[in-house]
Amino acid sequence: MRQFLLSICLLALVSCQSSRTALNTTQQNIEFTILQINDVYEISPLEGGKAGGLARAATVKKQLLAENPNTIAVLAGDFLSPSFIGTLKDEAGERIAGMQMVETLNAMGLDYATFGNHEFDLSDPAVLQKRIDASQFEYTTCNALRINGDKKEPFTQKINGVDRPIPSYLIREFSNGKGQSLKVGFIGVVLPFARQDYLHYEDVTESFRSTYNEVKDKADIVVGITHLDVVEDRQLAADVPGVALFIGGHDHTEMNHYVERTVITKADANAKTAYIHRFTYNPPSKMVQIQSSVKKIDDSIADEPSTQKVVDKWQSKVDQLMSEMGFDPNRKVLQLSQPLICKEALVRTQPTNYGQLTALAMSAAIPGADVYLLNSGSMRLDDNLSNVVTEYDVLRTFPFGGSIVKMQIPGIRLQQLLDTGLKTNIGDGGYLQQIRAVASSGGYLISGKELEKEKMYTIVLPQFLAKGREQNLEFLGEYTFQETAELDMYDSKVTNDIRNIVIAYFKQLKQY
Repeated sequence: MRQFLLSICLLALVSCQSSRTALNTTQQNIEFTILQINDVYEISPLEGGKAGGLARAATVKKQLLAENPNTIAVLAGDFLSPSFIGTLKDEAGERIAGMQMVETLNAMGLDYATFGNHEFDLSDPAVLQKRIDASQFEYTTCNALRINGDKKEPFTQKINGVDRPIPSYLIREFSNGKGQSLKVGFIGVVLPFARQDYLHYEDVTESFRSTYNEVKDKADIVVGITHLDVVEDRQLAADVPGVALFIGGHDHTEMNHYVERTVITKADANAKTAYIHRFTYNPPSKMVQIQSSVKKIDDSIADEPSTQKVVDKWQSKVDQLMSEMGFDPNRKVLQLSQPLICKEALVRTQPTNYGQLTALAMSAAIPGADVYLLNSGSMRLDDNLSNVVTEYDVLRTFPFGGSIVKMQIPGIRLQQLLDTGLKTNIGDGGYLQQIRAVASSGGYLISGKELEKEKMYTIVLPQFLAKGREQNLEFLGEYTFQETAELDMYDSKVTNDIRNIVIAYFKQLKQY
């Protein structure tokens, strides 16, 4: 495990030398440990069973608790969505929508979480409320509020049968068993990305600063639980100095940064890695030392039995449903020598290899079109794939499925489609992954020739997009399209669904 160490003087009047001396007085020190995960959408291991898995993360927490009873687990946002499981329905006909995540995180013993942008993928606030109330861990956020009529109020969480406002900060007390204790304040904050009618964001910096100013005199150490882009994390740490650690999320890639006295850490998505932060606090000097290490969560770690029991329950539901749909979740369809890029921040802003391969799969299914394109919002993985791709990986990339269709539109509309999908919609789900259209000084080259505004062009695209249901591309609904229930691919009939099409193409490709 890689490790790094930071010692922070919380009182400017204490010299570093005297602080080091005080830390050596171990009888007075108070130690606690934080296990950090972030951006977890899958409860089971990935990459053919080699990477991640919440039952393995639960084992790590148990090991840390055995080492030090002052151990907590924290999740820096993004867990209720997206996932293929979340699109399914339970026995009562209710969409699962993160139910599996809450139950598994409860079992693993998660202590605290903040909201990520994907928590607000849940468009029905009543469903979000159910997931919050079912959580046995506590939430904190200083800048996300619920709109209630003409009021902006904190979200609530039912704890011991009582509805309580989700606080802008939490305080946890740790002791050393010698009558000495310290208080740690946790402040949650989320980037204002997702938009819902029930949701309001306060300014990130101002809300975090005001909360920090409130909690700093009540706690000995302050920790941020931040679901922000790393650039925003660094700026926030500079704007609000004095926070010992930012437990960060959103970027999906393991990293660590220093901004003056603040450490910023992010683990890999889907618990492929976790951060372990060991704090040592000396009450006389008020100095804290943080030793942080990256823990790889892989198949060398045993599954924690009670958590695995919950995982197995949910995974069996998925396996059964996938079998009924004609899929095998564990069947490998593509061997990878490089990752397939599908992080939301990338797939919605630039061409990625996964988007390009999907468009190529579409061209294999319906050959002969001028341009093949899909809305990046249909790719819901928000992660990268490594080592192998299974049928389950394809389904969790395209959880909503859907057919592809052929359409003819005039060149002037094709130019509008490309301009909107590649420029106007950048950063949104309507950003287009496409092949065959190349930007040029005069506009676009189609099959190597300048786009002609009066010419009719054949395009292939998802039915959802063809119906004009994507942002700023409603005009596509004015045109008719051709749809075929089955497609000929590699001398076989393939049901017209983007998931079947990609799987068939990957199987033929074999390696990438």
